[in-house]
Amino acid sequence: MMYKSVSIHSRSTYWTNKEAVEELLVDSDDLAQEIEKVSNELYNIGYEILSILSINSGTTTHGNGYYQTESIIITGKKIAKE
Repeated sequence: MMYKSVSIHSRSTYWTNKEAVEELLVDSDDLAQEIEKVSNELYNIGYEILSILSINSGTTTHGNGYYQTESIIITGKKIAKE
């Protein structure tokens, strides 16, 4: 059995507007499109998606903090040929 994992890094408001750190938001529409694209690519080369896992990160400063989805890991299993 063969497995493959792919990482997708999320884009956020911080990437486009570093002045708006207090409004650090993940672009969920963009991330959903990337997940769909990579999942379909894996399927087209013969992999069945086993899991889609979010990797979160964040920080706390002076009692304030934030957490965001930093990336997504998609893991697939090679489909056995009949």
